[in-house]
Amino acid sequence: MKDFILAALPYILIGLSLAVLFANYRKGSERSEKNYLTEGMCIGICLGVALSTSLNLNLGFSISFGMLAGETAGMLLKKK
Repeated sequence: MKDFILAALPYILIGLSLAVLFANYRKGSERSEKNYLTEGMCIGICLGVALSTSLNLNLGFSISFGMLAGETAGMLLKKK
């Protein structure tokens, strides 16, 4: 059971992150609000690499998931 949960957890987290991304997506001229999407993406990539090397995880998965998590967090924070 533990192996199944650990195998399914990344896909569940990616699905939740994508749901938040698509829920906050706005097209063209409606995107007048500024957010920290690119800054969050860069910080997420850096944290993904750091966690990958320290916890001995797959580098490609860690970078991808870090970028997605940072992008999601950055999209939720609005600039003034």
